[in-house]
Amino acid sequence: TDKGSDDILAFAFSPSGDYFALTDDNKRLILFRTKPSWERVSVRFVNRRCTSLVITAAEDKIFVADKSGDVYSYSITEPQADGKLELGHVSLLLDVALSPDDRYILTADRDEKIRVSLTKAPYSIVSYCMGHREFVSKIFVIPNCPDLLLSASGDSTLRLWEYKSGEEVHCCQLSTICGPQATKPDQ
Repeated sequence: TDKGSDDILAFAFSPSGDYFALTDDNKRLILFRTKPSWERVSVRFVNRRCTSLVITAAEDKIFVADKSGDVYSYSITEPQADGKLELGHVSLLLDVALSPDDRYILTADRDEKIRVSLTKAPYSIVSYCMGHREFVSKIFVIPNCPDLLLSASGDSTLRLWEYKSGEEVHCCQLSTICGPQATKPDQ
């Protein structure tokens, strides 16, 4: 049997901080309103264990990426509504992000890809950011530079992208910052 636990797998605040959402190993999506005081809004169940989630700038949806490569949206304004399948990958998704204007949804997978799609029509792929040689573990749209994406990977690189075109702007090897095989001072 597939017994879960209360272990928290992912969480996110809304941009204003008014909402907080988390998912756990029991496949629950729990939404809180944080102001004026913390209050649980809903508990819903997701289809698969979540790997990442993000709340829209409009604070009307939560996008949940899961281990099977799918992204579902859950309404904040209709807190008991079921999730809606928005997009899918063949590979496990490791992170999901949104552009600050909610126009683009970005997904990172185990197969070295970052996919950029239109949020309102996720089947419409705008670009791919390709160049990592290992899984893409984290993606982040830079708030004060909303056309740029920073990605981190198991290939020990940080890469900066103009994500709408898929063009790599810069690649930084971690070894150039820390030196090769840097160890703790006491080792």
